[in-house]
Amino acid sequence: MMDLKTGLEMLALESSGERILKLEKFIGEINLWNPSYGLIADGEDIVGRHVIDSLSGLELIRGLRPGRLADVGSGAGFPGIPLAIWMEDVEITLIERSGRRSGFLRNAVLTLGLDNVRVLEKPVEDADGGEGGFDVITFRAWSAVDDNLLDSLGAILAPGGTIAAYKGRRDIIESELKSVSRRLSSKEIRPLKTPGTGDERHMVMLRISD
Repeated sequence: MMDLKTGLEMLALESSGERILKLEKFIGEINLWNPSYGLIADGEDIVGRHVIDSLSGLELIRGLRPGRLADVGSGAGFPGIPLAIWMEDVEITLIERSGRRSGFLRNAVLTLGLDNVRVLEKPVEDADGGEGGFDVITFRAWSAVDDNLLDSLGAILAPGGTIAAYKGRRDIIESELKSVSRRLSSKEIRPLKTPGTGDERHMVMLRISD
C-alpha cells in the first residue's frame, strides 16, 4: 500500500497542510462507507490506485484552464474530489447515476467543505451542462472512447471544450480511437506518471469538431 505523503512527493505536490488533511479525511470516509456501499474493491490500494492516479492528471487538466469541470461516472469521487481539493477556483460537478454512490459523494463534499463541488444524481444522458456547458469533462474507468461516448459528452461539453479521459495502455487507446467516426478537431494521448503502481497510464485529450 502506498503512503499518501510519499505519493504526493513523487508527483511534486505539496504533502502537508490543509489539502493533505482533506485527502486523509476523504480516504477515511471511503473506508467507513465501503463495506456497505462497495465503492472500491476490497483490499484495493486507495492511495496508489485512486488518489495518486487521479492527481497524476492534475497538471494536464490545469493547463486547460477550465472554469467548469464535470467528472462523469464519479463513483467514489475519483478523479473529481482529489482534483477539487487542488483546484479550488474551478466549479466541479460530480455526475453519478447511482443513488447510493451519490449519497456518499454528497456526504463527502459536505464533510470536506468543498464549496466548489456539486453532485448531480443522473445518468450522463440526462445531465444538464448548464449555460455554455462544461469546459472539461473527465472520467476514469467509465467507458471506452467511442462514438456513443462522444455523442453523450458532446451534448454537455462547451464549444471548444476538452474531454480528458484517464485510460490505460496506449495500444488499447489507439484501437478505441480507430473505431471513432465522429470528427475530432484534436486528439492527444499523453503519458501519466503514476508512481508506485507499475501501471501504464495515459490521458486521452479530445476536442470534438463543431
